[in-house]
Amino acid sequence: MLRPFTVLLAAALTVLAACSPKSTPSSAPSPTAAALSKTAENLILPWHQAFVRDTSELRQRLESLCQNPSNPGELEASREAWRNAMLSWQVLQVVNFGPIQEGNQAWRVQFWPDTHNRVGQKVEALLEDETPIDAATMAQSNVLVQGLSALEYVLFDPSRAAPAQFDNARVCLFLQAAAANTQAVAEQLLKEWSPEGSNYLETFLSPGEGNLAFPETNDVLAALVSAIVTSMEKIKNKELGEPFGGRPGAGRINPYRLELWRSQLSLPAMQAELAANEQLFATGVQPVLEAQGQKDLANRITAAFKDSRERLAPLPAPLFTQLQEPDALPQLQAAWDSLGQLLPLLKTELPTALQVHLGFNSNDGD
Repeated sequence: MLRPFTVLLAAALTVLAACSPKSTPSSAPSPTAAALSKTAENLILPWHQAFVRDTSELRQRLESLCQNPSNPGELEASREAWRNAMLSWQVLQVVNFGPIQEGNQAWRVQFWPDTHNRVGQKVEALLEDETPIDAATMAQSNVLVQGLSALEYVLFDPSRAAPAQFDNARVCLFLQAAAANTQAVAEQLLKEWSPEGSNYLETFLSPGEGNLAFPETNDVLAALVSAIVTSMEKIKNKELGEPFGGRPGAGRINPYRLELWRSQLSLPAMQAELAANEQLFATGVQPVLEAQGQKDLANRITAAFKDSRERLAPLPAPLFTQLQEPDALPQLQAAWDSLGQLLPLLKTELPTALQVHLGFNSNDGD
């Protein structure tokens, strides 16, 4: 299904790499141009493709569930499809610049933190209302009811655990409309990046005069580093710290502050997001550092990523449960401390070495 797109992408990458700064048709692309091309080809575009694939599968599974609501296997298949779509989103949302910034696209997919259960309240209000529910009206609705967060509430919340709810026509209309809306967002994001669409790919790969988003090559590097820093601070301060009232061991445990507590996907989501950041650094930033004689810093960041990944290892039960277990606290504190050692490398030493400036980050809790 994606083969025509892949052919177009390969052609675009060849042309754009040849036209990138510090390269000519007769010479190899610069280390920066090569790193950016690999980042687009191996990470950013495949991540968008995976999100389209998984949201499409989710929509199909929910349609099947509503056609066979008494089959318990359909519900579990729908939940698994939702998990796959959410994990794809956890990876994709690391790329927090460009098309994803337009029109609240991220909030349309996931609304979090949701400290006052506004998603659940809005979904219940919509289900009790009599207004039409379809993909067109859903796209114009409050972002709280549009995407994966709202679907998580209906599929996983304990108050809606009874399978009989899927016999309710309005619940099924909602499930299918929210899934179709999420798939539409995924397809639009891919279209915005793709060569046959709005071609943000060319914007990303062609910094220089006339490029309003990236007037200089360093502006693209700044976007990548800022994306990694923003995401890593969210993991540390929000996803891991918030349920503890700030940090593990703070003594104010509230498991309902976990991201994705209903679906018990909190820890896998953190691991997926961390892995995406590690890949983004290794592919798009590390080669540039090494080419600029900063191999020591590159190695230290690589080692710090590895340490954080290993510290954030799976626990024997969902994080919602383990959060309240004293035996799990040392591992979670170790993960917190490791992230705290990684972040200064990314936030201070890395921008200085690359001579890039990072913008304001609302996730910064330090």
